[in-house]
Amino acid sequence: MPHRRHDALIDRALQSAQPSASLEAVARDLKAEGMSQAEMYALFEAQLVKHRADPDERLYDAIADTLDMICGWCGPHRRLFGTAWPR
Repeated sequence: MPHRRHDALIDRALQSAQPSASLEAVARDLKAEGMSQAEMYALFEAQLVKHRADPDERLYDAIADTLDMICGWCGPHRRLFGTAWPR
């Protein structure tokens, strides 16, 4: 199942020494594999909900920052996709 694989990738990224950079790399890889902006948003939003009460706030923050990059709610140089979403 692709979502299990994606969840495992995200879990590994969150366990790394630099979760923000690792999650960004995962997001870029998923985009390169052809994942749409909407699919990626749903995947990372589910992770955000999963980690909402995590005692390590930096994991939640890393996911939220990656969601901003996916949605385009960041500086243009950080946007993963060309447009802000949802509109």
